Amino acid sequence: MKKHFSISAIETFTVVAQELSFTRAADVLHITPSAVSHRIKLLEQQLGVQLFSRLSKGVRLSLAGETLQQHAMAGMKNIQHGIQQSQFASKKDKLVIAVIPSLCQAWLIPRLADFSQQCAHIELELIVCDQLADFSKAQIDAHIHFGSGDYQGLEAVFLSRERVYPVCHPDFLLGVAHPRLSELLKVRQLIHYKAGIEDQPGGISWADWLQKFEVDKPAELQQIWFSHVSMAVAAAVHGQGIALGWHKMVSEEIAAGKLQKLSDDYLQTAFSYYLVAPTQTRKNPAFVLFSDWLQRQMGAGDANHPLPTGF
Repeated sequence: MKKHFSISAIETFTVVAQELSFTRAADVLHITPSAVSHRIKLLEQQLGVQLFSRLSKGVRLSLAGETLQQHAMAGMKNIQHGIQQSQFASKKDKLVIAVIPSLCQAWLIPRLADFSQQCAHIELELIVCDQLADFSKAQIDAHIHFGSGDYQGLEAVFLSRERVYPVCHPDFLLGVAHPRLSELLKVRQLIHYKAGIEDQPGGISWADWLQKFEVDKPAELQQIWFSHVSMAVAAAVHGQGIALGWHKMVSEEIAAGKLQKLSDDYLQTAFSYYLVAPTQTRKNPAFVLFSDWLQRQMGAGDANHPLPTGF
């Protein structure tokens, strides 16, 4: 017969394991330290192992405790998530979609109203995720990812290429008939996207751009660095310097007059956008509708701005 373990005792264990103190755990749980001690003893008796080593100040996890912590933390998180989801349960089909952060903020979110109008029966949950989602561990249906498109054991639908070009606030160009990047760099700050885990090595840096188009870098250069493309773009929108704009993330700002291109030249990134999902997800009718909508949205931009050869 299966044993039934106390949920309150397991929850208390996770808090103690995090705080490494019965007293601090009691404060977090709003119970007395003796109640914490009672629950831990109950759980240890039910499991037949010692979970903590008592120290003069606080406690330390035993080997058994460390093992349980890994699973108990994930379990309690899933329970809390389930409780929250049950409070807002609906009869709609639901998709959980991971998205690289900058694309989610600058490109996807402004377009979600269109998806809601076309597919009102589908409820979306969006999760920002730099690295490719681990579908075996997380309850995620698909990931809008920036990469090579080659993902072992997964299926990837091509969405779009990406191109990069310099942008700045329109005020920078007032009274300048023929703006030259080399001249602007002498008086304006250079905004860097650090090309971290979000797209490395598929991104394009200022070093790449300056070398490709033979632009001289001033001896004295003001510059600022950001970890994500959307942050660099936001800085440019607020007039803080010149950034390399990723077309998917700056096209709306350019159309609205918040940014201006400095050159018709551009570089194409080595990586592209893909919708990555396990094979079983591809059979979900809700996913098929989302995938079709996403491909139309992404493809519309490419159709309006085809890439010439040589880039």
